[in-house]
Amino acid sequence: MKKRNLWWALGLMAAGLVCFVAALLWETRLSSLFCGFGGGLVFNSLIQLWRYAKWTRPENAPLYQERLEQEQIDLRDERKVMLRDRSGRYAYLLGLVLCCFSILAFSVLNILEIQVSGLAIVLFLTAYLIVQYAAGIWFYRRLSRRY
Repeated sequence: MKKRNLWWALGLMAAGLVCFVAALLWETRLSSLFCGFGGGLVFNSLIQLWRYAKWTRPENAPLYQERLEQEQIDLRDERKVMLRDRSGRYAYLLGLVLCCFSILAFSVLNILEIQVSGLAIVLFLTAYLIVQYAAGIWFYRRLSRRY
């Protein structure tokens, strides 16, 4: 595994700790958000450090080399590239349709003078992100079985 991965993980760890310190030093309404960012960055960096330690052991070197070769084959396989492109396009088109319907729904709510809270918008965008990701995977698997 490359040293770049180690340095990236250490950088994420430092950024997470900075977020925690900022949350502790400044009592603002954003403190909970800084704690969340800090926790996410620190947890991610710990996982990356564990992977680095696992794959740099001498007994895991052949297995890691095999894994890298298979990854390169998967990235350059023309069929898989075509399926990824097509599933990405379908997920993009689904996202456009969902955006059009959400604009319509929020416009109707505005006309009816129903106030939409910031939390509702954040939850809607979270659901939208999850639907986009799941749709991309679903389209890829469906196309993979078909072709």
